[in-house]
Amino acid sequence: MKKTLFIVIVFLVVISSIGCSKKTINKTEENWEESPTLVREVVVTDDGQTEDSVFRIGDNGKLGIGQYGPFIAGESQKHMWHFWGEQEILTQPFTVIGINKETDEEITVFENSASNSLAPNNGADHHIPSMMMLPNAGLWKLKVYFGEELFGNVIVNVED
Repeated sequence: MKKTLFIVIVFLVVISSIGCSKKTINKTEENWEESPTLVREVVVTDDGQTEDSVFRIGDNGKLGIGQYGPFIAGESQKHMWHFWGEQEILTQPFTVIGINKETDEEITVFENSASNSLAPNNGADHHIPSMMMLPNAGLWKLKVYFGEELFGNVIVNVED
């Protein structure tokens, strides 16, 4: 009886230490590199002046965000989200949660109600315009949800 109890206790200690070490490993291995971009020069005036069009690519290849300039801390800015996927998913309520790498601050950056239909744009199955503001400079992970399900992430650098 004592031997069985000892084995059970050792087993529980080993299992709990494995669970704790996995949580620690996952936290330290979490990717916080700024998401890659596609940059294209576009004509913006009748006299031929150009500027760069920046499209930041999400971590799953099914989402991206068009940026109209860099993210500036404390300033509300327009961004165009693009998505590839199934209508049943992309027409659910859309939410963007921002997490600051340095402070772990978590905020709701943008919310949009469910839609009955898709709005294709620039080759994407769906797009959603947004006005977003991130309060502090640094790296921010933008977690994109349709309904309750995480759809993907984009990591952006917010400037002062």
